[in-house]
Amino acid sequence: MATPSEQLWDDFVKENNIEGKTFQTRWFGEQTNPAQVTKLANLILSEKKRSTTKPLAYYSAEQEAVPQVGDYFVLLNGDMKPVAVAETVVSELIPFLRISAEHAYNEGEGDLSLEDWRARTRTKFNDLMANYDHHFSEDDPVVSEAIKVVYRKD
Repeated sequence: MATPSEQLWDDFVKENNIEGKTFQTRWFGEQTNPAQVTKLANLILSEKKRSTTKPLAYYSAEQEAVPQVGDYFVLLNGDMKPVAVAETVVSELIPFLRISAEHAYNEGEGDLSLEDWRARTRTKFNDLMANYDHHFSEDDPVVSEAIKVVYRKD
């Protein structure tokens, strides 16, 4: 029997005649904070959040593949239930300080300014990378990703 994520994926590929693609499940925010995960999932579903960023060192530490253009993922909410299928439409490796105001705006959080994004993200990345005994520097490369919802559960 298919899991709910597999069922959503199967419905998506069947309706869109997609062959030869696979998916991952993803959520945004801390899994230990379901309210935060749901809030971010809702921002993605409302298309206010269309981009995301993570330090390249995070992917290395987790031995996780860097998202590539054309990758699909099943978006999970705070209950770890699938709510949509999204696609990576841009994936760039750039220094933290080169993130554009447009990207910061498209992250859909805070006051949408680059200054606010830098302050919040610097703190978030310092905390995140401390888990891997790595000090985050503003010169560190980050993965700048743009995403779009391509299929909704409802």
